[in-house]
Amino acid sequence: MPVIVLKLGGSLMHSKELVVWLENIFSRTRDNIIIVVPGGGEFAENIRETQRQLNFNNKIAHKMALLAMCQYGYFLTGINADIKILKNTKMPCLDKNIGGSFLWLPDDLLENISEITGNWDFSSDSISLWLATYLTADKLVIVKSKKIIYNQSRIKNHIVNEDVDKGFKKNINKYKGEIFFLEKTEHCQLENILSE
Repeated sequence: MPVIVLKLGGSLMHSKELVVWLENIFSRTRDNIIIVVPGGGEFAENIRETQRQLNFNNKIAHKMALLAMCQYGYFLTGINADIKILKNTKMPCLDKNIGGSFLWLPDDLLENISEITGNWDFSSDSISLWLATYLTADKLVIVKSKKIIYNQSRIKNHIVNEDVDKGFKKNINKYKGEIFFLEKTEHCQLENILSE
């Protein structure tokens, strides 16, 4: 059964499209497995600002940013009651080959994982790429508020343009599946990607 990792950007937090995305992902019967990675959104931005003011180290800020992803994830459960939460990288849905959609919270990553450096280079973009690689996912779909025409050969430009974080470049060659970027209004395209 195909496995898709889908990163749902925190920048969608105030958008009307967020409800539609959650319905499309979680409220439909599926013959594939979708693992949703939440962004950090405003919760992570608050940590960046607090770190600038109080000057604590990046390792602590990284752990707090992982918790910000969890906060955004729990926020999503308040919008859609069909969301089922997974809290670690041991995912019984993969072993049982049960189709459906699940929200993954990065609790496991609070303990150091060597592939993910504890700094701002590794935000939810590169964490979703890491998870897609770890799960040998067939596809990685990244949903953001802005339109991105992704080209792996221009990964440096994507980092300069802040399309993705710096950690994305470190792990991109390890991932063997397909990568898609969707803008927040492109929710209708998700089913096409899943059926390809």
